[in-house]
Amino acid sequence: MTAIVENLPPLLILAGPTASGKSETGVILAERLNTHVISADSVQVYRHFDIGSAKPPKELLQRVPHHLMDAVEPEEDYTVSRYKTDAGAIAAKLWSAKRLPLVVGGTGLYLKALTEGLHCGAKTSHEAELKMDEVEATDGLTTLFRLASEADPEWMQKIHPNDRFRVRRALGVYWTVGRKLSDIYRENPNRPEWDTLMVALDVPRHILNLRIDTRVEAMMATGWREEVRRLLGRGYNMDIKPMRSLGYRTICEELAGLIEPGETERIIKQQTRAYAKRQVTWFNGIRGAVKISVGENQGAEDVAKAILTKDEVVRFLHSHGVSVG
Repeated sequence: MTAIVENLPPLLILAGPTASGKSETGVILAERLNTHVISADSVQVYRHFDIGSAKPPKELLQRVPHHLMDAVEPEEDYTVSRYKTDAGAIAAKLWSAKRLPLVVGGTGLYLKALTEGLHCGAKTSHEAELKMDEVEATDGLTTLFRLASEADPEWMQKIHPNDRFRVRRALGVYWTVGRKLSDIYRENPNRPEWDTLMVALDVPRHILNLRIDTRVEAMMATGWREEVRRLLGRGYNMDIKPMRSLGYRTICEELAGLIEPGETERIIKQQTRAYAKRQVTWFNGIRGAVKISVGENQGAEDVAKAILTKDEVVRFLHSHGVSVG
């Protein structure tokens, strides 16, 4: 995270856990700043995955242009690297048109790619992936973490044992190229492309959990299960990335007879609360992020006003000549 870096174009990020009110607040910010919204959501980027990804309603989407939402087909493997390229190109185009690029979302890997870049392009081989699959199936993620820690203790000090993606990334690269990620990153220091300011919505845990429960209930009531049935009927299954995402996987398991229908909603609520907790932990670790407290009865208009009058945001906008409407 940078703090008003000279000669770099600006990038304002509105982040927060699921159900924190990012979408509506982001639209209001975009209206006040006369700009567009660049989505940073790894499921909303896919077409046809609507209810379970909590895509904003049409009336909200019509208020300002949205980018990287409904952007790719479900069978496409939309990577973090591709997101960084696509979002960066859109942001550059907006700034060239004198519009402040505004990113709204909660997918940490997408946001990290924009704020810190992608330091390492090393690929994990298919053989390494298969080997890790075998070890994980037999001995669990704990063993993968131990093996990765033995290979690169410096790097793994920063990784949580349950962070499956990063554990497999570190071990997979080591098994593929025989080099430590810590060494690769050290040899390829990343230079910032944007002067970024991240604003993170901070919702008290009990309020956030209540919002999550209410949202999941509404999603199920408005046809999430039927949406999954339609997707399965079109040939999309858990081989594709979005169908393995939060909630979709659980409904697939219910429809396959692996979960009792009465348990599905409870499981999704539980998983979503755990996911939101991980998001909050991640946002809390972002150096320089500006926290905005969100109260129980505070609407999106009030939250947007709090953001635009926050000292750090005012200085950021002023330093780049951005006015508020």
